[in-house]
Amino acid sequence: MAQLNRSASPMIRQTKHIDSSNSKPHWWEVGGKICFYDARGEVAQLHIQQLQEEAVRIVRQHPSGIRLMPLARGVHNLHPEAPFASIPPALHSMGRTTFTNAVSRPERGLYVPTRKSVPPVTIPADQEEEFLLPLAAFLEGDVEELTAAVPLGSQGLGDPWGLPDIVGVYRRCAGDSFSWTPEILAVEVRGTTEDLLSAYGQAAAHQLFATKTYLALPHTLSLRDRRELVARCQLHGLGLILFGPGPRDEYTVLIPARRCPPAPDEALRFSERLRAHDEEKFRTLFG
Repeated sequence: MAQLNRSASPMIRQTKHIDSSNSKPHWWEVGGKICFYDARGEVAQLHIQQLQEEAVRIVRQHPSGIRLMPLARGVHNLHPEAPFASIPPALHSMGRTTFTNAVSRPERGLYVPTRKSVPPVTIPADQEEEFLLPLAAFLEGDVEELTAAVPLGSQGLGDPWGLPDIVGVYRRCAGDSFSWTPEILAVEVRGTTEDLLSAYGQAAAHQLFATKTYLALPHTLSLRDRRELVARCQLHGLGLILFGPGPRDEYTVLIPARRCPPAPDEALRFSERLRAHDEEKFRTLFG
């Protein structure tokens, strides 16, 4: 509720916002309060801290974040007697100098509730293929038009470049009226959000032989990291998939992969390495 205050101390510096229609102060800020004229023409005031506390409660209702204007409208709905123009300035310091333990500002104009750190998802080596199977099935059935997709992993290759964690192929099948060069799809999967630059670099390296390439990461990826990865994936044609909360749970395609013609000699070399690594999976993919 607005509190009435008929006098403001002349010793406190005031920031006034004039109503151009009658040159009368529409609202002003003084001593940590927003002051304005109510419907009766009397001076009313709202504490900025109170407005920010109400804003924090609204932010917590939006786990993925809320923009400044919708947030200001939510606060204004609680105080319709106040000029709406006075609300956004009262919220500017949130997440920067006030309520930093409750609200973060990963980008300009976005308010996100601060979350407790979530332990990274890790994939034991002996369970790697079991983890990759549902993601391979998701890619084959829901994301891309693939003839086959198999989990590989890069355990025991002894090669710093390794193989993709999942490989899919789109090729001619019996009964097709014409043939085409098989297209390879590669997926780099990381069970943790640590060392994202390495994960991105490894996925980009697969573009040398793959027509389409995806990077799959846990959904616990921070908003800042997500924004950085989205920009880079869009720039270089990489697809981005998030999974979670568990490694076998829901998958979300943030960015579909863009078709990028591979180097033919590198595609051939990859198929030879794959055949040497696992003859059975090679035949599943290439027939």
